[in-house]
Amino acid sequence: MSTPKPRAPDLSNVDQQMEKQQKLRVADAVDRENQKIERKNQKLREQLDQLPRTDLEKNLERKKRLTKKQVEKMRDKEVQKELEEIAKAELKYRSGGIVDMSLLHLVVNDIRAVFEELAERQLEALNLYEPLPEALRFHQCAAPERIVRGSNRAGKTIVTSVEGARILTGKDPFDKYPKEDGRIFAVGKDGKYLGDVMYRKMFKPGAFRIIKDGDKWRSFRPWDKADHERRKESKPAPPLVPLRLIKEISWENKKASTPGLVRITNGWEMNFFSSLGLPPQGSDIDVAWLSEEIVNREWYNELSARLLDRAGMFFWDATPQAGTEQLYALSQTAEDERGKEKPRVVEFLMLLEDNPYIPEEQKQLLAMKFTDPEQYRIRVKGEFALLSLRVFPEFSRAHHVVKAFPIPKDWTVYCSIDPGHQICGVLFIAVPPDSDKEHGGKKYAFDELYIPQCTAAKFAQEFAAKLKFLQKPQGFLIDGHMGRHTEMGLGITIEEHYSRALREAGVSSVTTGHGFAWGADNVEAGLEAIRTWLQFGPDDKPTLMIFDRCTNFIKETEKYYYKRNKDTGKLKPTLRFGHLIDNARYLSSFGCPYVKPKDKDKPVSFAVRAMQKKRERKREKDGNDYVRLGPAGGAV
Repeated sequence: MSTPKPRAPDLSNVDQQMEKQQKLRVADAVDRENQKIERKNQKLREQLDQLPRTDLEKNLERKKRLTKKQVEKMRDKEVQKELEEIAKAELKYRSGGIVDMSLLHLVVNDIRAVFEELAERQLEALNLYEPLPEALRFHQCAAPERIVRGSNRAGKTIVTSVEGARILTGKDPFDKYPKEDGRIFAVGKDGKYLGDVMYRKMFKPGAFRIIKDGDKWRSFRPWDKADHERRKESKPAPPLVPLRLIKEISWENKKASTPGLVRITNGWEMNFFSSLGLPPQGSDIDVAWLSEEIVNREWYNELSARLLDRAGMFFWDATPQAGTEQLYALSQTAEDERGKEKPRVVEFLMLLEDNPYIPEEQKQLLAMKFTDPEQYRIRVKGEFALLSLRVFPEFSRAHHVVKAFPIPKDWTVYCSIDPGHQICGVLFIAVPPDSDKEHGGKKYAFDELYIPQCTAAKFAQEFAAKLKFLQKPQGFLIDGHMGRHTEMGLGITIEEHYSRALREAGVSSVTTGHGFAWGADNVEAGLEAIRTWLQFGPDDKPTLMIFDRCTNFIKETEKYYYKRNKDTGKLKPTLRFGHLIDNARYLSSFGCPYVKPKDKDKPVSFAVRAMQKKRERKREKDGNDYVRLGPAGGAV
């Protein structure tokens, strides 16, 4: 049997097999290049995702919001050519020198997306906002509590809205707040105000207008002649809080556009509340924002407590037309703390007349609409409505305040004390003789003490310093109601404690010695007595004149007002700002008649000195040696 010859290999399809293998290798190379490009694309996307935004694709869909000129510029041939050169360099670097032109468009699209994203961000409202001087002071201020008070159309809400937007987006240039994971409570009068004003200012276009200079957008300045002529070129600014940063919006009433909660991608969230409801309890917050009238008084107190854990900040913008007493109290605190290095409350006043964004003719037209002087004072001048309930409308600095001068030795001096640990107020009155042609018939409030955190010893020390170079006072009056209180740990009344302090300091008066007479405690009668002193006499001058150094007494006289009872409608004087007013009540009710002062330097006989010592011993044993008239009367 013959052995078969081996079959020769079939070489007819070698070329086909080699070509097939070559195609596979090329395909693998292309796949590898595609994977490299995809990794590059992924890296670009990851870099973009590190920036605060929602989603790249959504941002690209919003390209329609760009103007036609912007779109044309982005698609301009030169720009396209520049983008392709950048993309080729990237491909060449990543693929070891090989550039697959079929992949070029992927990189070009990603780079274009970056440029479009940057162009859109340059147009964001917070980057274009230009604050006025008073607004800049507000933004810079790091006080725990700030109030922006002013007239209608003064720009108060836009200032606080910008502040709120900076907080939410972590873009406060003065680093007053956490950059992320914070919480702000925004409170307005009602749901309609929340949606129509607070939410709209922050999350809708048009908080202010912008205009373009060449390739650059900026805030529109209507007071500038050039800008005014180009007004038609201006347009509403984009929302203060960009859409790309909003993670979630929940609605209290979506149909009425009443917001409930807005969450931002950086972890910040803003809760909206109507002041008609009750404030939530137990929530710690970083910022509280109140806007305009707050109906429920509990909001301020509750929010103050909620800010404690995070050492949060509070601000309130309002036209004080509703007579909000809490806002007025904050305004007074700000005035008291003016000039302090670190005040707790700072007030910023913004008026229509100072707003350059409103044309002068519109300002005048608005002012003319308020024919009622009271409404003009409130809505145009930004003054508090409750000041229309002033207890002393007769008072005027122009007529009642005079420059201080030395008190003559032949004038009678009276002093009244309103004791208190928080504030001890003392008012000094000097009465000239009727024979004095220039000053006769007048009462001069010539000095005051306003002692915080006061003790009996501190009072006696400062009181003695005031009387050091004066004639001996005729008498001392005191708030009898407060004076009868017993001091804790001492077992004696405040009046007795103060009296002992005066004895130790060597201070006494002619009629009351080291003690006091009680001031009349009929409030309305006392206020009427002050009004009588403030009224003009036959000589067209008031009885009461106040030295300009009595700043606290002047302030109290201006700001002392009636509070209306919500249930009965009756008016009652407030007690918050009345330390020196109380003293004025006691002094005016007493009358402060003129009594010729005794000469301090006149020698005293041995018999008189012995009688004085005997009287002192009797006073120490039995108390004051004068009779009180009624429950709180003067001394005789």
